[in-house]
Amino acid sequence: MQRKQVALITATLLALPAISIPSAVADNRTPAPATQSFSDMNAAYKIAFDKFREDAKKYEESRRAINQIFKDAIDKALTDARNLNLTAQTQMQKRQNMTIKQGAVGAAVAARDAAIEALGAPPIAPTPPAKPQRTEKVRR
Repeated sequence: MQRKQVALITATLLALPAISIPSAVADNRTPAPATQSFSDMNAAYKIAFDKFREDAKKYEESRRAINQIFKDAIDKALTDARNLNLTAQTQMQKRQNMTIKQGAVGAAVAARDAAIEALGAPPIAPTPPAKPQRTEKVRR
């Protein structure tokens, strides 16, 4: 009986590494990248940089459009306030006009901030590939 237990424990201990090896191999790790030449990495960088430039250009155009709309809204609020102040007679009317102007400016600022936030973060430039190390020349 004791021999059977010892044999069973020994067999289990010997089989345990064989069982754990396939599970270690089955990890979902990405394989190590094959060594790429500098020219391949540089070509991939150029493609990524061209895409970055396009994305950055679209982002800046969108941002300029948002800022132009904001500028137009501010100009309209200031013009309306000036026009209303020309016709205002009492101090109370002038204060009401200023309150309207401040409300319009505040609304324009809030709209611009929301539009820029909805636009998202600006694109990030790709990093260039590292230059290959030079091999030392052997002097004879």
